[in-house]
Amino acid sequence: MFRRLFADKPPFETSGEQHIYEKLHRELKPTKLTVKDSSGGCGSMYVVEIEAECFRGKNRVNQTKMVNGLLKEELKEMHGLRVLCSVPLE
Repeated sequence: MFRRLFADKPPFETSGEQHIYEKLHRELKPTKLTVKDSSGGCGSMYVVEIEAECFRGKNRVNQTKMVNGLLKEELKEMHGLRVLCSVPLE
């Protein structure tokens, strides 16, 4: 099951989850963030759910490009990354 961020860091099952979480949290300042290794712990596939104010006014493609751009180096080692972006409700 996904762990959600509201104020505190969630427990991480893998160091890859923690690395991605910390990088996205630091750069995008999300209001909600979930990172899950969907490959069973080997780090080849991740699912990221992220809600951030910096996405406001951008379409889904550009929101996803922002996340992918930050994870450019990490993507080289992955088979897949599913990114679900949203903006906080006003």
